[in-house]
Amino acid sequence: MSSSNKPTVLIVDDKKHAPAYDKDSAKRCSCAHRRKRHRGTGILAIEPVDVVLCDLRMPDMDGIAVLKQCKAIRKQTEFVLMTAYASVHTAVEALQLGAYDYLSKPFEPEAARAVVLRAMGRAATAWPETQSKANEEVLPNMIARSAVMRDFATLVRQVADSDATVLLLGETGTGKERLARAIHQLSARSNQRFVAVNCAAIPAELMESELFGYSKGAFTNAVKDRKGLFEEAHKGTIFLDEIGELLLSLQAKLTRTLEERSVRRLGESIERAFDTRLIAATHRDIESMVKNASFREDLWYRLNVAMLRVPTLRERKDDIELLASHFLRDIPPRKKERLIGFSQAAISALQKYDWPGNVRQLRSAVERASVVCQSERIDIGDLPPEGLGQKSAGRPATSLRHLSWAEAQKQGQLEAGRLYLQQVLDLYDGHISQAAAHAGVERESFYRIMRRHGLHPDQHPNNKDKECM
Repeated sequence: MSSSNKPTVLIVDDKKHAPAYDKDSAKRCSCAHRRKRHRGTGILAIEPVDVVLCDLRMPDMDGIAVLKQCKAIRKQTEFVLMTAYASVHTAVEALQLGAYDYLSKPFEPEAARAVVLRAMGRAATAWPETQSKANEEVLPNMIARSAVMRDFATLVRQVADSDATVLLLGETGTGKERLARAIHQLSARSNQRFVAVNCAAIPAELMESELFGYSKGAFTNAVKDRKGLFEEAHKGTIFLDEIGELLLSLQAKLTRTLEERSVRRLGESIERAFDTRLIAATHRDIESMVKNASFREDLWYRLNVAMLRVPTLRERKDDIELLASHFLRDIPPRKKERLIGFSQAAISALQKYDWPGNVRQLRSAVERASVVCQSERIDIGDLPPEGLGQKSAGRPATSLRHLSWAEAQKQGQLEAGRLYLQQVLDLYDGHISQAAAHAGVERESFYRIMRRHGLHPDQHPNNKDKECM
């Protein structure tokens, strides 16, 4: 791809020539021609592309599938489909999926040139910050300016280019699942399935059947054979988030599965081979867990092939302003129509805070600030006070002088408990189940504790009481 500022057209075709492109058109843009489908969509994950010109009929994948891949990787890229098999159905389907236009073969070069130039013009208006975005996107759907993240991205690309098992270690909220998806998109498996599993969200008694599948009659309600997620991800990637939460018995079966590269469904004696890349992640200290025998050493060795420690937000503070502005742009228009950014004081406060909940907590803070902000710019007074260690504006500290020692202790415990609950909810972006797991209590007990401390789930702006997979 050209490193110039010219718009870029990616041509995905199984023919050797670049169709309908004359010399004048080539001078006005950078052209990249990809004969093989996986290389064509793979380049989208690596470099920004303005327009994709794609044939409908190719040996290994049709243009509609490439269009879906394109829009999943880069929504702003315009897509033009070419085909000798014109049909209204295909045209409508392509346009519904986000294609800019549709060319029926044979077509005149001038007509194709006009369509591509119009698509390039539309792409330019859809990318008001094209050059800065290209410079800031260090990995697919991951932006950064900091040197630590750029160095980390280089390492990630090297790992993604292999087929090695990957273990992502990092604090909660650092973006481990987003990183796993980026590794998948950068790999040779990018056109196959990415299956994500949250090991902390699935009940332990169901995890084995979810991962490995079962046969009809293996247990009550097993009325038909079912593939496990390792088989579902065949030729693709399976992502096991929070793998440190697996029971030891499941760790043993997972170890054997990785060694044999085959699964045995519940209720069956036969082995079924699979070709699936594993990416695992955890916020726990796995090495300490191995030492105290709460995590199997043999599984640790199987996972520790390509280990990546994801930088925390406090290690990449140069990215805070960039990320905060990005999150503000993502807020639905009805909430952000009057907001144009942050005051310098707000940015300074955001950069001084250590963000124990990392990027997830920063997003939550920006969303909350956008709700209460009454001016064009979010100021320091709009930021969540408990998140930035500030005192609540306009709320004086509670006087304890009229209380007995026992009453003062009780009052202090209530206030400390309320602050703890608010911070844990912020840390997990309002997910009650995850906050309860962090606190070490059952979800129903967590609800009771919240009510006891004067909190209601609906009071949290990002409350999402759901299980994630």
